[in-house]
Amino acid sequence: MSRFSPQLTGAHALVTGGTKGIGRVIVETLLSEGVSVSYCSRNVRGDEFATFKDATGGARAVGTSVDISNAASIQGWVKASAEDFGRIDLVVANACPKYVSPSIEDWEKSFHADVLGLVHLINASEPHLEKRNGTGSIVVISSLAGFEARHPAIRGPYTTLKRAQATLAKDFGRWLGPKGIRINTIVPGTIDSPPVDKPDGTVELSQFQQIMTANPDFLKSLIDSIPLGKVGQAQDIANAVVFLGSSLGKYVNGVNLIVDGGMSTAL
Repeated sequence: MSRFSPQLTGAHALVTGGTKGIGRVIVETLLSEGVSVSYCSRNVRGDEFATFKDATGGARAVGTSVDISNAASIQGWVKASAEDFGRIDLVVANACPKYVSPSIEDWEKSFHADVLGLVHLINASEPHLEKRNGTGSIVVISSLAGFEARHPAIRGPYTTLKRAQATLAKDFGRWLGPKGIRINTIVPGTIDSPPVDKPDGTVELSQFQQIMTANPDFLKSLIDSIPLGKVGQAQDIANAVVFLGSSLGKYVNGVNLIVDGGMSTAL
C-alpha cells in the first residue's frame, strides 16, 4: 500500500538517470508507492532492480539505454514506454552528465543533454501526460549549485545548466498548466546517496561519496554551512518527488522546491 498518496498506485513514471545515486532511490521509492517505472541511463543492464523487494501493487521497473542528448533516442524511449504501460503519469528528469576540467566540446555535450534533452523529453511526454486529465506531472531535479555556485567542479557546465533547467521548467509551466500538466523543480542541497552493488560483487561509491572522500575539508565546510548540521539523503529528494508527482501537490506548479536543510538561508 502507498505510504503517501493512493493516487500514485497503478501509475507509470519515466525516470532519466535512474540506475545510480538520487535517481536510483527515486525509482525504488516510486516502486514502493505502487508506481511502475520506465528508467533510463546511457548504459542499462536491465536487472538493476531485480533484487528490490519492496515494490507494491504489481509495480515493475523496465530499463532502457538512452542517450538523453539525442532527440530520436528520447522520443523512441518515451513512445515505447507509453505503449508498454498504456499511460504516462509522471516524468522525472534527473539525468545530468558531469565533467571535470571540461572542454568546450564538453560544454556543448552538456547543453544538448541537460537543456535540449529536457526540452525533447517534455515535448515527447506532453501528449501522454495531457491524457491524464489534470494529474500529469513533470519533476525536474536541479541543484542548489546552480543557484549558489557551490559545486567543487568550478568553471564547468553543471552549475550553469542546472540553473537553466529550473528557469526552463518555470517557463514551460505557463504552457503546460492549461493542459492540466504541472511542472516543478526540486533543488537539492548537499545530498548523500547510497553506493551501488555491482554485478561482480564489488561496491561502487556514489559520486557524492567519491568527491567528498577526496575533499574532506570541503565536506566539512558544507556541513558547517547547513543549519541542520548534516547532509541530506537521497530519500529526502525521492519523498519530494512523490509529493510533487501526486495529488498531494495538485496545486503546486512552476515552483523551485529547495531541499537543503536550510543551507541556502545561511549563504
